[in-house]
Amino acid sequence: MGSEPGIGDIASNRDHARARRWWRARSRLAVVVVGVGLAASACLTPVASSGPPPPPAGGAAVAVAYAEAQLGAPYCSGGTGPTCFDCSGLTMRAWRAGGLVLPHFSGAQYAMFPRVALSQLRPGDLVFPSDPNQHVGIYIGSGLLIHATKPGDVVRVAPLSIIGITLAVRPT
Repeated sequence: MGSEPGIGDIASNRDHARARRWWRARSRLAVVVVGVGLAASACLTPVASSGPPPPPAGGAAVAVAYAEAQLGAPYCSGGTGPTCFDCSGLTMRAWRAGGLVLPHFSGAQYAMFPRVALSQLRPGDLVFPSDPNQHVGIYIGSGLLIHATKPGDVVRVAPLSIIGITLAVRPT
């Protein structure tokens, strides 16, 4: 009587087997996700330079002045000014005033210029969080940036540390 499995034991064994399969599948998925993340981060690693970064484009001061003139303008998704901006719309318009044409996408702006160490930032540099597809601002000096943040907010000045800036490029 005690040697035959009961219905509860069979169901329990099935549940345990199902749970083991689920955990194995989840573990394999986690390995894939981590692998993809590592591969993606390798694409975002700043390119090592053999010397100092290039000087900023001559229009850097004009780009910064344009961004400063937009302080208080409302954020709007897809906005490229003149009445409202999103993050890449602001940097695109600022650098257009400074003489460079940039695309209206933060990731594309990151990809088109040489990388700069945060310790070597100059006004006019574009600054990004660890995923440059998510946000961009324009560095204005003294550890500060100007950026357009989110719906319901305005173009504002913020410290680099508040935004979690880890990447930068220098428009040249």
